[in-house]
Amino acid sequence: MTRYAAPMDQGSLPVDAARGDARHRDVREQVFAVVPQQRASLGKRLFWRMVLWLAKSPAGLRLLRRLRGS
Repeated sequence: MTRYAAPMDQGSLPVDAARGDARHRDVREQVFAVVPQQRASLGKRLFWRMVLWLAKSPAGLRLLRRLRGS
């Protein structure tokens, strides 16, 4: 038999605990300052640009599916 925790008293949590949006902040600047960014090689950038360009059209998608199968 599964035992569940006892239900919490409804008055035990402060009202602002439900409003977590005030506690979110953008930390990208701090992360980018610590973690060095590596640029993808030219070959990888060209490869993915071509794949995405081909994926825009139905004919390109058929070609990509055929190439993936081989």
